[in-house]
Amino acid sequence: MIKTNKRKTLSVAVIAVTIALIALLQWTAPAKTPEMKALPKARVALYHVQKKDITLMEDLSGRLIPRHRASLKFEVSGQVSLRKVEPGQRVEPGEVILQLENSDYISLAEDAKAQLQLEQAAIKRDRQLLELAKENRLLQEKEVKRLQRLMKKSLTSQSSLDSARQQLSNLKREVSNLQYSVNTEASRLVVRESALQRAQLNLERSYLKSPMKGVVNQIMVQAGDYMTPSQVVAEVVDDQVLEFVLNLRGAIAHRLQSGLEVDVTLADQSVTGHIVALQTDPDASTFTHEIKIRLPAGVGYSGQMVKARIKLPAMPQALVVPVTAIHYEEGKQYVMSYSDGKLSRQLIEPGPRVGNEQVILAGLQAGDAVVSRDVASLSAGQLVEVIEP
Repeated sequence: MIKTNKRKTLSVAVIAVTIALIALLQWTAPAKTPEMKALPKARVALYHVQKKDITLMEDLSGRLIPRHRASLKFEVSGQVSLRKVEPGQRVEPGEVILQLENSDYISLAEDAKAQLQLEQAAIKRDRQLLELAKENRLLQEKEVKRLQRLMKKSLTSQSSLDSARQQLSNLKREVSNLQYSVNTEASRLVVRESALQRAQLNLERSYLKSPMKGVVNQIMVQAGDYMTPSQVVAEVVDDQVLEFVLNLRGAIAHRLQSGLEVDVTLADQSVTGHIVALQTDPDASTFTHEIKIRLPAGVGYSGQMVKARIKLPAMPQALVVPVTAIHYEEGKQYVMSYSDGKLSRQLIEPGPRVGNEQVILAGLQAGDAVVSRDVASLSAGQLVEVIEP
């Protein structure tokens, strides 16, 4: 028991001495002063803004389509009685493609023609009757005056005078009616002539004719089908002159104009096309501008793939920087300008991109030094070290 107590006392003493030594060492240890180390400067490659004569090219592709494509409808209702052509056949302007059963339209046209002839004959008759009625009225007026003189001398009866006056009144009414007929003859003729023209036009509309020289592309009906004016029944295309449609970015489209020449490459040849249409206001969903390029007559075939190289007006002495020098932030574009070992952020107005170079419209001047690459990790006011590009 005594030995055990001695061991415990010795252990406690050792522990106490150890703690005392540790405390003494910590108390007597010198205070540590933090050492500030300067961060190394970022190393950057510079580019000096240059002026260059820029020639812009835009390469696009599309498929040829006919210059004119006509979807044809009948303008009157009826049953198809004749299908005169088939898809693939060439037609001339005015050539009949389809025909409706038109016996009713023929009858209506003949009836309108007869009505016009009757009206013309009635007008001629009324003119002659008017002249006779006027002569009879004058004679009757003289007769009334004669009977009035006789009446004063008691040489005729009152009933004879009254009868003559009644007859004169009837003649005046007849003249008035005939005069009205003659006065309105021009209007009546217009009504009859219009009716005849409508009937003849409806008869003509029973024939579906080609509006142009071309080839029949589709016929959607057969003889015996009943047609209404709302149905497309045939399609004719002009395959001699072809064109194609492209969609361009606004930065390119606004530099173009109608009539501009375009180099077009087909499978086996190169030709010169012309811009014939240019959409000024861009598409609301794609924000691109549609242009139409027409090829010379007889070149290519519908559906053929073609490539177009559009040469834009040159930009002489334009300011350019590498594309890698541009930094994008919140929809704006910046470069990092260098001066006296320090960077500053410079807002720019970019122009078109040409290969690996970006045209600058505003924000820089020739000779300005800008960081040429790796600009995303840099910040304004940062001190940098210039390295060889």
